[in-house]
Amino acid sequence: MREERLHECNQKPERPGKYVLYWMQASLRGEGNLALDWAVQEANRLKLPLIAVFCVLSSYGQANILHYRYLLQGLIEAKAGLETKGIGLWLFKGDPTQIIPDLAGQAALIVMDVGYLRHQQLWKQTISAKVDCRAVWIESNILVPVKTASPKEEWSAYTLRRKLERLKDDFIDIAPECIPRQSSLSMEPDSCLYHLMVQNIEELLLAPPGSVPARMKEQKTDELPGYSAALARYDRFIAERLDCYPENKNNPSIDGTSRMSAALHFGFISPIQMVERLLRHLDIKKTDECIHPGASAFLEELIVRRELAINFCYYRKDYDRPSSLPDWAKRTLQKCERNPRERYYSIDQLEAAQTEDPYWNAAQNQMVKTGYMHGYMRMYWGKRLLAWTRNVEEAWRTAILLNDQYSLDGRDPNGYAGIAWCFGKHDRPWMERPIYGTVRYMNAAGLHRKFDADEYAAKHN
Repeated sequence: MREERLHECNQKPERPGKYVLYWMQASLRGEGNLALDWAVQEANRLKLPLIAVFCVLSSYGQANILHYRYLLQGLIEAKAGLETKGIGLWLFKGDPTQIIPDLAGQAALIVMDVGYLRHQQLWKQTISAKVDCRAVWIESNILVPVKTASPKEEWSAYTLRRKLERLKDDFIDIAPECIPRQSSLSMEPDSCLYHLMVQNIEELLLAPPGSVPARMKEQKTDELPGYSAALARYDRFIAERLDCYPENKNNPSIDGTSRMSAALHFGFISPIQMVERLLRHLDIKKTDECIHPGASAFLEELIVRRELAINFCYYRKDYDRPSSLPDWAKRTLQKCERNPRERYYSIDQLEAAQTEDPYWNAAQNQMVKTGYMHGYMRMYWGKRLLAWTRNVEEAWRTAILLNDQYSLDGRDPNGYAGIAWCFGKHDRPWMERPIYGTVRYMNAAGLHRKFDADEYAAKHN
């Protein structure tokens, strides 16, 4: 593993302990996990067993019960994968900033795989300050570590792409799948928090936490959770849809995308492993050797666009607010607040897909019923909200609420960056129009030029 992936979170030393503690938060898998493998290597060096811990919060943003069920089902497979290596997974209900420091009382070292959102970074900082032993953070869900790729917020995909081009092939780290020399399967926590421990994930599945939005009863997904399902889905994409990806990726009427966003969001699969698997399929060693049009287009999405979203959320703590927009976008949208709207819709009407626009309604229905919205329609869906709300703040807030409570891949850097893009982030000024100013405009005519929008609307309305 490249040393740039490892970050020291405090200046405290390792110490004698009963185990090494791996806080599994963003990489819910027992395979292809660089953070897990590094923790195993350290446990073997210290001649200690390794304990993995996951904390289930009673609420997580706008996550609904389907999201929690998807998470818990994936955890069942992760737990089994860990146990085949002799690693016990302790599952707790509660706040990780309380639970992890308590468990750290008997740990020699803490390894974390936290994500890039504001609250995840706060968790990392709080836990690192509370514990009395060494704490490290391993970036295992990104190809090029965020600070290695760029020490600052990037203006656009163009500026980040230039930096990633010279780095990305050096960071295709393959997890060695290390095995601990000492099993932790028989160990139990010696903690006053024992009463918060989940003894049976299946029982928690019967009554999962999470919100219950108005249309919850309509939602179901055909996407199977977990590492094995994610790997199988990705292999099918490579075998069946990669060749036509450039032509089909922006056509919501057909199944032309990878559908890997939810698996990446929950950490069921590593993007590093996805890159390596794609190169192996093409029988090449480096991404800069890739001349396959479909693979090149997909790597642009997986590496450049995804890591631009992570860069945005890591460096901008206001990633979910209009204050994160570039100055030109803020000025033009503020100027256009006085423009009369086409009409106003309440949040209840929008949630119920009760607008005059059949294409917007179809996108909203697709997200509500399946937990997935096609990326091209998500751009149109977000931009249309500006025409039906009083200002960019209301449009932005509405987009986040609906996306986070219904999309399987909600509450994610990709989602927050995608919504910000609808209002000018990572973009440039265009021709000026009412309501939108110089922010890029999308309308139904544009949809018809791209694909059969009426077929899409008929399918989802």
